[in-house]
Amino acid sequence: MERALKEVAAAAALGYVGINIIVTYKQYESFLNNAYVMLPAIIILATAVVMFIIGLVGCISAIQESCCGLGCFITLISIIFAAGVVALVLGLVYRDKIDPELQKNMKVLFEKYDGKNVESSAVDFIQEELQCCGIRNYSSWENTTWFQTNHTVPVSCCKKNETDCEGKLDALNKINTQGCEEKLETVLNRVLGFSMLVILGFAVLELLALISLCVINRRNAREGYQVL
Repeated sequence: MERALKEVAAAAALGYVGINIIVTYKQYESFLNNAYVMLPAIIILATAVVMFIIGLVGCISAIQESCCGLGCFITLISIIFAAGVVALVLGLVYRDKIDPELQKNMKVLFEKYDGKNVESSAVDFIQEELQCCGIRNYSSWENTTWFQTNHTVPVSCCKKNETDCEGKLDALNKINTQGCEEKLETVLNRVLGFSMLVILGFAVLELLALISLCVINRRNAREGYQVL
């Protein structure tokens, strides 16, 4: 029963991690057009659902003292362990693909910036959210149509609480100078890295649980006792 309750708690924790990844992705989805970075999150959420089912099966098995239920419990834990390994591998593979994807999409979005279109809204959001300016740094704006037309960077580059900031480069003390690419990479890699650590931890725990349950099941079968 205790093990089953732990599975339910673990399912809730994994669900939180998966939702956190999806929310982060949705915030910056304009810069990550390909959905492959969502695969680890999807697997995590699917794993959380299966773990919840495992917990219910375990509770029922413990109450009914069912050998069949224990066998099903072991099978589901095996599935959850395999899913954890797959999610971990996908996270490692796709983590290296984030940076090139960001570089390409950010360049397109910043070049299309006009202060009015959808691309502009995405750029303004990331610059205000991450307190950054430009791709590499604020000078990246100098090669864009916006800067060549207006001779300023967008107001979204301005630091918080700067009420009279107009985005002019002769007042650098009023704008953020660090580039957005590095900051966004840091955010995404931190979220994905955290999720992989969580997955690895759960995979190890599930493996240990699987081994212990198999030993108990085999011992009870050999001794001819009914599983409690």
